[in-house]
Amino acid sequence: MQLNGLMKVFFNAGEWVIKLVYANVLWIVFTIIGLGILGIMPATVALFTLLRQWIIGNEQSSAFSTFWNCFKKEFIRANVIGVIFVAIGYILRMDIIFLKSSSELMYQIPLVIVLSVGVLYFITLLNFFPVYVHFDIKFYQYFKYALIIGITQLASTLMMIFGAVILFCLYWYFSGLIPLFCMSLISLNLMWFGYRAFKKIELEQKTVNE
Repeated sequence: MQLNGLMKVFFNAGEWVIKLVYANVLWIVFTIIGLGILGIMPATVALFTLLRQWIIGNEQSSAFSTFWNCFKKEFIRANVIGVIFVAIGYILRMDIIFLKSSSELMYQIPLVIVLSVGVLYFITLLNFFPVYVHFDIKFYQYFKYALIIGITQLASTLMMIFGAVILFCLYWYFSGLIPLFCMSLISLNLMWFGYRAFKKIELEQKTVNE
């Protein structure tokens, strides 16, 4: 039976709801399998990998096998990435706290610099996972690409932030959604706008080459 019009919209929406609930369950289960802290990053990479496949319409393999294979493959490298982000974030936080503790002018200029670096760090973090699961490049280039794409495709980055704010407000007022969509919906927001940014870049490059 072919669906069209409003029925097709409802069907697709319902299908995505079921997918996102299942993806969220997988993320929680695999995070626990990885002993919590060690499982967060590989489970997150696996989640973004799965969401990317769904966005591009590639559903040849099952969601569980995709998640499991990616989790195993990326376990060590994903945790290394996690350590890098946590370490940089901690250093930036300590620097900001220290510099804000004094009102002297000599501390204000470094504070502005550190805050600027913090903004770049945030942009990189937002775009990192979509970049990581989409491109096959050298390790250090993932950070470089995430920052450059985040800055050059500023509209997509702003939409990521806007979408995340809406979702956090939604979770705040409807806390019952958290167990069902806590990670999957936020990740879909980032992956969706990240993928749109990648396609836009590809189109621009194709236009230039022609």
